[in-house]
Order: sequence, then structure tokens, then C-alpha cells
Amino acid sequence: MAFEIIWYAQSAFRLEVAGLRIYHDPFRIPEGEPTADVILVSHEHFDHCSPDDIAKVRDPQRTLLVVNPSAARAEGIAPPVRVLRPGEELEHGPLHIRAVPAYNLNKFRSPGVPFHPREREHVGYVCRADGITWYFAGDTDAIPEMAEFGPVDYAFLPVSGTYVMTAEEAAEAVRLLKPRVVIPMHYGAVVGSVEDARRLAALVGGLAEVRILEPRGLPS
Repeated sequence: MAFEIIWYAQSAFRLEVAGLRIYHDPFRIPEGEPTADVILVSHEHFDHCSPDDIAKVRDPQRTLLVVNPSAARAEGIAPPVRVLRPGEELEHGPLHIRAVPAYNLNKFRSPGVPFHPREREHVGYVCRADGITWYFAGDTDAIPEMAEFGPVDYAFLPVSGTYVMTAEEAAEAVRLLKPRVVIPMHYGAVVGSVEDARRLAALVGGLAEVRILEPRGLPS
């Protein structure tokens, strides 16, 4: 059960599993990277929904592009797309995809206005292929629904705070999700640093293996 993980920047990953090449939130992708079988986009913000980066790895005839409703409306996102709202699912060959809620509880752009409001229907994804389950959080806080997502084999969790959960809040998410492996993300490009990832590793202790990856993406 091979599960290869490449981190580009921010929340952009390429996964290789069950004979599929899956990209999450492509961003700062170098030229010449391999074409996607599936691209999963969590929401419309520029560091998650980048039409230029999507185009680098998308074959319009072959690649399944899955987006949430707000990303489907983003400028430069060309059809065909498959729109998933929180709670919706689909099957693509050996891959099962479930869109799950992603929203802020305590991160606000102005009083009472969160950066990622629940009503925008931003999503994370719980995916399964070849006996491996992973949770890609998108931009979210440690929300109560996470208790229903696990246990998972891999959890891709933001750690930088400001717009998403802090390392301390990500540690709470680990307790809810019960993953074997945690991949910290959403740092080093817009806000946050590798120190946030290291802090999560210290907080998690023996609850899960924390893998801090080296980014492969283009510099800012």
C-alpha cells in the first residue's frame, strides 16, 4: 500500500496512491510536474484555488477537477468541474472522496466576520484508496465535526494560526481525528513558519507521528 506525498507550498500536495496521482489545492507548482488524475480544491482563496497552477497539472480531457461551490465560481476555473458541498461524496475508480466542513470558530477579518464562514461551504476532504484513509483539512479551525472524520491514517492539518488553527488547536484536532501520521501545512508561504510545525510535533508527543516535509514548490 504505497502512499507517496510531495509538498509544494502552503496546502499544495501531490499524492500517489492506488495508481492515481492526486493534487490537493495546487499552488506554486513548478513547470513540468506530472499530470493529475484528480485535483481537489477546498475553497476559492488564491493560495488554494490557483487557476494557473491547476492548468499546469490538469488535462481537461482526463483530469477530474473537484471543487467546492465558491471555487467553482472563481475566475479562471474552466469546466468541466465536479462540485461537492460539505457532506457530499463521490467515487472515482478506486478513490472515495467525501467533502467535509471547513470553517473558522475564532479567526475574524472584522468583528463577527470569520475569514472562512461556515455558510461559504468551504470544504476539507476525507479520502480513501487502497485501504488508506486521509483527511485534508483545507482552511479550518479544530471544529467539532472532526470527531466524526476519524480515525484516519494521515491528517494534513494547518498550523499557522491567523486564518486557520494554531499549532495548539491542531493538537486538539489530532486528539479528535486519531491519525497515525500528521502532516503540518499552511505555513511558510503566507503566514507562519516551520516553527509552528515543530510546535505541533512537540504538543502531539506520542499520539501520532508528525512528518515535517521540505517544500518543493516555487519560491515567492
